[in-house]
Amino acid sequence: MCGIAGIFHTDGRPVDLGEIVPITRALSHRGPDGEGIVLDGAIGFGHRRLSIIDPTDGGRQPMRCIDDRYLIVYNGEIFNFLEVRRELERLGHRFRSESDTEVLVHAFHQWGPDCVLHLNGMWAFAIWDRDERELFLSRDHFGIKPLMFLERDHRFVFASELKSFLHLPGFTARENEALVYQTLAARASAIADNDTLIQGVVQIPAGHNMIVRSDGHTMWRWWNTLHHIPEVPKRFEDQVEQFRELFVDACRLRLRSDVAIGTCLSGGVDSSAVLCTLAEIERGRDAGRAISSNERVATDWQRAFVATFPGTKWDERTYAEVAIRHTGAKARMLPVTGELVQADLRQFAYDFETIGRALVAPIWCIYRHLRNDGVVVSLDGQGADELLAGYTDQVMTAEGGHSFLRSPLRSADLFRTRYGMYGRRIPALVAARSVLQRTKRRVRAGNTQVGSEAGSAPLIAEWSGEQFQLPAIDNEALASSSAFERKLYSQFHYDKLPNLLRFYDRLSMAHGVESRMPFMDWRVVTFAFGLPEEAKVGDGFTKRILREAMRGTMPESLRTRKLKTGFTSPMPNWFNDGLDRWILREIDTPTFRDHPAWNASAVREFVSGRCGNRSWTLQDCERVWPIVQAHMWRTSFFDDRPALAQTLPEYRTYMEVANG
Repeated sequence: MCGIAGIFHTDGRPVDLGEIVPITRALSHRGPDGEGIVLDGAIGFGHRRLSIIDPTDGGRQPMRCIDDRYLIVYNGEIFNFLEVRRELERLGHRFRSESDTEVLVHAFHQWGPDCVLHLNGMWAFAIWDRDERELFLSRDHFGIKPLMFLERDHRFVFASELKSFLHLPGFTARENEALVYQTLAARASAIADNDTLIQGVVQIPAGHNMIVRSDGHTMWRWWNTLHHIPEVPKRFEDQVEQFRELFVDACRLRLRSDVAIGTCLSGGVDSSAVLCTLAEIERGRDAGRAISSNERVATDWQRAFVATFPGTKWDERTYAEVAIRHTGAKARMLPVTGELVQADLRQFAYDFETIGRALVAPIWCIYRHLRNDGVVVSLDGQGADELLAGYTDQVMTAEGGHSFLRSPLRSADLFRTRYGMYGRRIPALVAARSVLQRTKRRVRAGNTQVGSEAGSAPLIAEWSGEQFQLPAIDNEALASSSAFERKLYSQFHYDKLPNLLRFYDRLSMAHGVESRMPFMDWRVVTFAFGLPEEAKVGDGFTKRILREAMRGTMPESLRTRKLKTGFTSPMPNWFNDGLDRWILREIDTPTFRDHPAWNASAVREFVSGRCGNRSWTLQDCERVWPIVQAHMWRTSFFDDRPALAQTLPEYRTYMEVANG
């Protein structure tokens, strides 16, 4: 897991050291264990190393392989690299290191661009082929690892983060004001069309490959989940057993590490399932029926890191402690307060480099806590909600697909499921009314003025642009699917999850911590999309198949917990306790007042009113915070960005310069 950057002069000019060093050094937080630079004529590669697999010099990058024909920079992990290596050895390949990086290059040499079909992992990498004089780039199945590029003036530049392009000589980075406005007004993301917040910089889409030559580039989609759906068993009991086997193996593969591993634990079903499955694997190992000694599986995995919010309804410490006691994990509690968050908001905005609806700085804080405790790999639960229907709107969509007259039992089951997500003590009538009110608010927010109230000026102007549509190839393949199936597919591939993946990559890698996600294993994903609706939502539960798969592995109080809290921050508590006054000072600046994406005077009036009577609600916070964060991102990037270190005496740095 690392930070990568590169430059290809398509007109043949040699890359200068002064071009590649700044854009590489901007990624130093992603790889605090070393820096490597290689210049090879028109190619320049830079790498910041986070040592996880083969921490010796044998795993350093940029790496030359196979008689120096190939040069690679790579960010990610190939979890099945041992299996791929054994297959390649049978085909005659020989290896010099114990790293997955070298395995990746040999796989490319053997299978070409189709090598990615042999991989189970998360990655963004670039390989320069000296013989063919072409640059190959790839991004993993679901876009867990970032990769973006700029193409201008016979120069192709790629990097892991937007920060690199701020330091690219000869390029003046400018804010993409149109996308800032679109993100705020439509509550959209930069995911759908792969645009970014810097003009001219584009993301390589998830599941895509790219080849760049002197005469241009070609990009194509190598992965489509719908083309890999397996045949699933008919009986639910058999579905549960197969899902369990896949999930356990996904966790086992992600235990491969030459350094310590931890778990970010929220107390919810997903992260608890990960921690409890790791304990189950360890019990199997103790019983002599688990992993062989050459599997490279970490033995130090027992630390569980929990962000707590003392005195608020968002605090899930009690549930996390149940999982910790059950597994025997070592608890690492981090009380997160408004004061703690406020102290680092500017650094957080620079690291986050995007716009979010919620204040997710506590996640940034918990990964810093991991790093300070000596843990640089975390197994986390992202992806389960989008994959297995853990959100209220997904359950509501399923409800809409059933008539009470035609299928009364199914309709009643879905209503019972949705009712349970609000907590057992809430009467059904109150729950139904709450959902109806939230739906009306969502419709008003999506179709009119975001962040406005009756009789007040809108905070953001009305969005009149087109909403995201599924690509034609997906639309056609999903033509006969239910609205529920279409929603899950869209949220997983194009909407909610891509944003979360981007968030977690930036928040973890800001501190040089790698986040691994067992639910994102492509085998788990394709199996889940082959399941019927009732396997995901049924018997009064969301994520039904996961809960059944965890029977006997997870404590019953967690396995059957219905209340949906979600990992978020107690913004109303913090805003009403003084954070709003910090915001008031932040928005009373010329850079905020002059931005065209929001109505600065209306925002100030809105914030001032809430400051005066301490009446902040979660909805109020979610109206204001995205605007404030957009402003903070802009100032942190263009006005207050940190200077790059000119020397790195604490790091091992190596450099190669080749002619040809």
